Parts: sequence; C-alpha cells; structure tokens
Amino acid sequence: MTSPAEPTSADATQARQLTKPLRELAALALLGANAVFLFVGLLRLVAPNDYSSFTDRAGSAFNAFVGVEAVALPLLAVLLATHISPVLPKAKLITQVALGEYAVSALFGTLTMLIWTVGRLAEAEVLDALLGVLARFAWMVIFAIAAWVVYTVWRAHYYVPRPKPQPGVYGQPQPGWPQQQGGWPAPGQPGGQPQGGWPAPGQPGGYPQAGQPGGHPQAGQFGQPSPPFQAPQSAPPHPQSAPPFPQSPPPHPQSAPPFPPSAPPSQPPP
Repeated sequence: MTSPAEPTSADATQARQLTKPLRELAALALLGANAVFLFVGLLRLVAPNDYSSFTDRAGSAFNAFVGVEAVALPLLAVLLATHISPVLPKAKLITQVALGEYAVSALFGTLTMLIWTVGRLAEAEVLDALLGVLARFAWMVIFAIAAWVVYTVWRAHYYVPRPKPQPGVYGQPQPGWPQQQGGWPAPGQPGGQPQGGWPAPGQPGGYPQAGQPGGHPQAGQFGQPSPPFQAPQSAPPHPQSAPPFPQSPPPHPQSAPPFPPSAPPSQPPP
C-alpha cells in the first residue's frame, strides 16, 4: 500500500526541474518590464499636452513611480534569483538592477508627490491635497519596505567593503624606522649619527678650516664683497741680496758711576 504523499513529491520535483531554467529569464523580464513602466511615467511627466496641467501630470505619474508595478516587480525578481535553491549565477546583477530601479522610483516619486501637493494647495484644494498626501504616504511606506528587503539581501551577500589602508603607505610611519619630531633622527638613535657626532673642522678627520692648507679661501668680512677668485700664481724667488730681518736694538748703555772707586791704600813691603 503506497502513501499518497509520494506522487505529490515526485510531481513537485518534476515541475521544479521544468521551471528551473526559466527562473533567470523570468527575473530579467520582471526587471525589464518595470524599467519600461518607469520610462513611460517619466515621459508622461515631462511631455506637455493640452488637456492636463503639470500638477495633474505629476499626480498621475506618481502611480508609475510608486505603484503596484514599481513595488512588486523588482522584489519578485530578487526573490526568484536568491530565495529559491540553487541561487542564480546572475543573482548579484539582478539585485543591483532592482536597487537601481528602486532608487529611481524613490527620487521621482518624492518629486511628483511634492509637485502635486504644492499645486493643489496653490489651487486652494486643501481637502484634496490632504487626502492625496495620506494615500501617497501609505504607498511610500509599502515601497520603503520592499526596497529595504532588497537592500538587506544585497548588503548581506553581495556588498564588498573597501579594504582599509595598510600601515606603511605614503604619509604613515613605517615600522622599523626611527621617529623623531623635527625630521632627521637624533644622534644616538637607530639610523642617526653616532654619539660622538661629526669631527669638528680642523680636527683629525674633519674638514679643513679657512686659511689652512687645503682649505677654502677666507672670504671678506661681513657686509663686504669677497675678492674674486684668482688662480694661484707662482711666487717669485726670494732675493738673495735682501737684508736680513732687523735685529733688536742694543740695550741702552748704563750710565757710568759718578765717581771712580777709591784705590786701595798701599801697604809697605815687609
């Protein structure tokens, strides 16, 4: 004795196998039909005619941007692509297109709602404006729920966040390099000068001072122009007949004693 549930499950499996290739085509067809409806509503809004004003055209175009078709068709396309196993290969594209159509509907739906309300208030139709705003607000709530469902699916499965900048890029300090306020690393730190510093000019291993052999020529004083640079010339030989360096003058002669010393007294011979 067979169970009545077996033929039912077999029929469902066969039906699923038959309609599986049509899921992608159906989802794309729903999105395409909604795109056509949005384009027709935009043409009716901007195309002038003799039997209706711009306020009336905005009131009728609201149903094309935020109506049954604009709310249901993108949502059905996303559900067919993502909520039935297996997920379609173009599910990401279908979800992104549905979000784009919802964005267009939200923009022109809000714009036509404001235009119609302001126009009806300008014609002193306060009651009509109030009732129309309430009805359009209810449709906006339904539209927001459907758009939020599609946005949640896209955010959870197909949104790829931007990678954060890794440390070490331009403008950020790299690990391992010495850090110091003021530019170059301080003496004694890694990558800086040794503790002893550079040798001072004139010391062994340093730069020669001005005026020393091998050094730079000494410039003029502060505020005076330095003499132009001239090539060194060979000095003339030292003349042989040049007198020697003057000697120091002789010391001043001492004055003679005023009186000569007295001679010692003569002694008689023994």
